[in-house]
Amino acid sequence: MSIIRKGYADTPNGQVHFRQLKNVDRVPLVLLHQTASSGMMFEPLMTLLSDSFHTLALDTPGFGASFQPPSGFSIQYISDVLYAALRQLGVESCYLFGHHTGAAIAVQMAHDHPNFIQKMVLSGPPLLNETQINELKASLKPFAIAEDGSHLTQVWERIRKRDSALPLETVHREVLLTQSAREAAQGAYQAVFEQPFQSQLEALEIPILVMAGEHDTLRASLEPTYSILKNGMMKVIPNQGPYLCDQNPQTVADVIKEFIR
Repeated sequence: MSIIRKGYADTPNGQVHFRQLKNVDRVPLVLLHQTASSGMMFEPLMTLLSDSFHTLALDTPGFGASFQPPSGFSIQYISDVLYAALRQLGVESCYLFGHHTGAAIAVQMAHDHPNFIQKMVLSGPPLLNETQINELKASLKPFAIAEDGSHLTQVWERIRKRDSALPLETVHREVLLTQSAREAAQGAYQAVFEQPFQSQLEALEIPILVMAGEHDTLRASLEPTYSILKNGMMKVIPNQGPYLCDQNPQTVADVIKEFIR
């Protein structure tokens, strides 16, 4: 029976919460989640990968059960913390899968520690142009608790708008995680906007697979991202949106297994 075990890694900045499933003795596959989710989004995927990989899903600082980062944090700060957590867990080298914001963190980590990452999968890579950044900035609202509870329904409606086919249980989970993250969610988006993502990605030599669901909110970034890779592959998952790890974990697992042999 595959059991996902949870724990904390101590870093100089605070405790990082993680999920781990280790049925095989192999180089770990580290999973980095999107904003404002947590490693919980990877539990079905971890189970499907358990016959081939030792998986580790980390909660980014400010999300899930990890510590709260200082205001104005950067992607480099988050990457440094997660790298320290992985080293504390005994990880000397790994494969990396990052979804949306997780992809931004993955690129930062690979850029700063080029010998640490062997291969990388970027799902919905956030290579954003100025228009996309301005549109996203305009959509961000300051966090405030409304007396009538409308702050809950607003997040519910926003997540449903992103993917109307998303099961209600998943919508409920993401609403709760978003409310728990509060200001960290906006901070993460701002950190992504300020990251030199393109120049970092252009410098990487490792094999990289970029992928996205056909209806992912970052689908338009796929070809531009692929075009700047030195050693890259590209994959579009038909009929899937931004929550493909929840809705079609088997396909994601198959893609990962094919790329990382």
